[in-house]
Amino acid sequence: MKKLGQVILTFLVILSLSCTKEKNAAPKSFQYEYYPLAKSKVWVYDVDSTHYNNFNNSVTNFQFQIKDSIADFFIGLSGDTIFRLERYKKENNSNIWFFQKTIARSKSIRAAEETLDNQTFVRLIFPPEFGAQWNGNSRNNIGEQNYTITDFEVAKEVNGTNYPTTLSITQIDENNLIEEDFATEAYAKDIGLIYKEVKKIEKDISNGRITKGFIYSFKLKSNN
Repeated sequence: MKKLGQVILTFLVILSLSCTKEKNAAPKSFQYEYYPLAKSKVWVYDVDSTHYNNFNNSVTNFQFQIKDSIADFFIGLSGDTIFRLERYKKENNSNIWFFQKTIARSKSIRAAEETLDNQTFVRLIFPPEFGAQWNGNSRNNIGEQNYTITDFEVAKEVNGTNYPTTLSITQIDENNLIEEDFATEAYAKDIGLIYKEVKKIEKDISNGRITKGFIYSFKLKSNN
């Protein structure tokens, strides 16, 4: 009986110490800083786009700038704050921005979402961590697509600027002898999206030459 009492006492002491440790532990960070949203925030990107046409065997390159500006926000039905972005396009040899489309972004406790061309995508989950996976198309009807965090809390250089704390997400990565389908995004803490690349091409199986499709990239130029 004495032994049993000692065992119980030891267990209670360990439990007490464990609870104290949990109370004193720093709260877990959900790392919302990777997807900052606030009215009047602006991101400007250098865009490089190449299109391959198998009808006339042409290769066309386009270079221009995209500006995403948060114009306003409102409270959605679920109680989340939804930010309305306006996207503008400017040719490199011009000073005039032309309106392109409206984009909605929001951030809940566990996920960051973007509604683009009437389709909602889960761009990021919280808290992010290396190797985390989720269905980026769970909020649309396009079909399941697993997103994976392939780099986390690493330095990354984009457009000549070094960002000390970034994460990268591979959205699509399918590659074989006749086609490549690839998409990735990189986010920097306190900045948001700093890099995006999309590749969807078909190739000649005999020599690997690209015959059809497109490749484009967004590289952050400035933000405020």
